[in-house]
Amino acid sequence: MSQKFRIENVGLINRDKKLSFKFNGKTYYGYEGDTLASALIANGVHLVGRSFKYHRPRGFFGAGVDEPYAIVQLYRNGETEPNIKATEQELFEGLEAKSVNCWPSVNFDIGAINNFLKIFLPAGFYYKTFMWPKSFWYWIYEPFIRKAAGLGVASIKHDKERYEHKYEYCDLLIAGSGPSGLASAYAAANNGAKIILAEDKPRFGGSLLTSDVNIGNQSGKDWADGIIAELKTMPNVVVKNRSQIFGYYDHNMLVMSENVSDHLPKTKKYHPNKRLWYIRAKQVLISSGSIERPIVFGNNDTPGVMLSSAAKEYLKVYGVLVGRNPLVFTNNDSGYETAIEFKKHGVDPIVLDSRKNPESEIISEAKNLGISIKNSYVVVAAQGYKKVKSADIASISDDKKQLGKMENVKCDCICVSGFWTPTIHLASQSGNKTKFKEEIDAFVPGQSKQSEITLGAANGVFSLEETLKTSFAAGSELSKKNN
Repeated sequence: MSQKFRIENVGLINRDKKLSFKFNGKTYYGYEGDTLASALIANGVHLVGRSFKYHRPRGFFGAGVDEPYAIVQLYRNGETEPNIKATEQELFEGLEAKSVNCWPSVNFDIGAINNFLKIFLPAGFYYKTFMWPKSFWYWIYEPFIRKAAGLGVASIKHDKERYEHKYEYCDLLIAGSGPSGLASAYAAANNGAKIILAEDKPRFGGSLLTSDVNIGNQSGKDWADGIIAELKTMPNVVVKNRSQIFGYYDHNMLVMSENVSDHLPKTKKYHPNKRLWYIRAKQVLISSGSIERPIVFGNNDTPGVMLSSAAKEYLKVYGVLVGRNPLVFTNNDSGYETAIEFKKHGVDPIVLDSRKNPESEIISEAKNLGISIKNSYVVVAAQGYKKVKSADIASISDDKKQLGKMENVKCDCICVSGFWTPTIHLASQSGNKTKFKEEIDAFVPGQSKQSEITLGAANGVFSLEETLKTSFAAGSELSKKNN
């Protein structure tokens, strides 16, 4: 099985079980534990769709819920579902998916002519264009607009799948199984509190799966696996993966969607496809982590431009290289983590750091590995149409207002890191009055309106030691109060 961007003996996938799948009618292969996105990248496929209005090529930008581009039409068990994120869809034997918003194919899309005519199609042009003559609306304008609208195609057949809903209550509901979620859940569970721990991904551990950390002489993953194994043996704890808490309502009522069968070729007998949980919690601990910010530059929507953290996750979790000639563009230390991972696996990256003379332990490590680093440099524009082929780069003045001489460097991907933004969606839904934190240039939860508390990176805490310390303390204290 040829997967030219797959690295041997790296990742958390099951290499003993090969899976075949189809994308746009062509058969590819992956492994159990892959997502559709990781399997496509392993096979060298980066062009997966077209943008809505101008039909510009679209590839992968994230590795999970942060993916804005890689939307596909999924076919499973005689049913079809539109607008599925390839980064969230787990691979299974016989999976079929197609690109959306393109005709006749994603490689040759007639609609791409809009991109060349964009000067005539500015934002809001239709509000004037489609007003006159009035008689054209019913026969010409409306049919055209309806045909162009939307991405995927909704099925008009009767849905043969089963769906369930469930009502539950608990002392503590914990959203997220990263270091803060696991630490607080473990401390609370040992005090006898009734706990529900929810993780939206298949694997527990969050950032511990992609970070080189040591907790009690264990790797982050081993520590997470041990905590999860122990929690599952406790009768007062419910542990759920593939379960996303997406709604926070009055009186600490939260709603969670559990994907029971979407990762299987066919739903098991007497099992639902999805289950909707209505959970009433005495206390909610939000441990939803943070999302890496992009950096803006010309053509930054070109396939091959992606988040630095996503490139690292594809490598460490799935054993997949997003490119063999990468350029890492960063304004913080996180980008160096990705560059070091590339270097460890035989790939030589170039790091562009917009900072003048940054110093830290990880930067020193990158220098000791011989990684090429250009300080006070930025990417001006990505070059390439269906895939990144090179990048225009330039030095930047100390005040960040002047560019130096432009130069072009060859690369097949650009990994960007603009620091991290806490994931405060649930806290905001609860009525929490957020506040701006100057040190991280982002909003964090402020004054709570309901019985909720936000921990770890979701609260702007990016130190593992401080995260574990505060989360253990919060889980222990809150479980005593609410038990």
